Amino acid sequence: MCFLGVATPLLALLAAPVSAQEKSGVAPTGPAATAPVTKSKGRVYIKDLEGTWISRDFVERLRATRAPHALARQAAGIAIKIQQEGRSYPILITNFQRAVLEAIIDVEPDAKPNSYRLVLAKDDRGAVNSKDVTYVYFRGERNADGRFETLSISEPNFAKRRFLTYLRLNDPLDNFVNRAVIAGKYKDAEGQAYEFTEAGEAVLPDRSFAYEVSLDPSTATCELIQNHREREPDGKERIGFEWRGPDLRLYKVSGSKPPFKCDSKPFAVLTRQ
Repeated sequence: MCFLGVATPLLALLAAPVSAQEKSGVAPTGPAATAPVTKSKGRVYIKDLEGTWISRDFVERLRATRAPHALARQAAGIAIKIQQEGRSYPILITNFQRAVLEAIIDVEPDAKPNSYRLVLAKDDRGAVNSKDVTYVYFRGERNADGRFETLSISEPNFAKRRFLTYLRLNDPLDNFVNRAVIAGKYKDAEGQAYEFTEAGEAVLPDRSFAYEVSLDPSTATCELIQNHREREPDGKERIGFEWRGPDLRLYKVSGSKPPFKCDSKPFAVLTRQ
């Protein structure tokens, strides 16, 4: 398995750009082929799983707490990104602090109905020996439109092969996080307007910038928004935040490197409009 450092988990996920499904313990010996045009009924192709999947427990807790750093210190969330690149299907799995990047070689049926396994390898270029593959088991049923919207996945790296429920995100991951945590229009005690959009634009009374919500608790001792690392890679914006009931408190952040620290008193207390 290829473990990657994840300085910015959202960036890592977003950067991540079929062979015969016969039940066998041996992976194909050549590069992964693209899914055939004619699909067999009941067959699961890698293309059917393409997208971003996030653990349901993390989604529910994030919406309830709106505090991703505090949440991660209790129980890390897990996200899985499957995206086609040329003829390959890389799979990136992250707990927003570390990441594992491999390639999907095949999807094989398991013994039980609606149960399958992904065949993974470090590299799908050239021959792949059966002893070099790992398996990730999952269960799922298509909805009325023929799509998988939820999967139960036995993820081996961060979930210790426990079957957890994962939801398919219909939006980019950072948009979902922004909406769950901080997106909205606000005013401070002086009536000045603030806005954090779902698309990642922070509009303050004196400036604006492209932002993302930090999910890695090692980044700061408080909750943090910062410049979006892809859209504004040279940005220096960092703002701490905390929800106190209905109020959103914003804090100045100090430090030249992680973990950054928030001031003890907020520079603005915002109410949602």
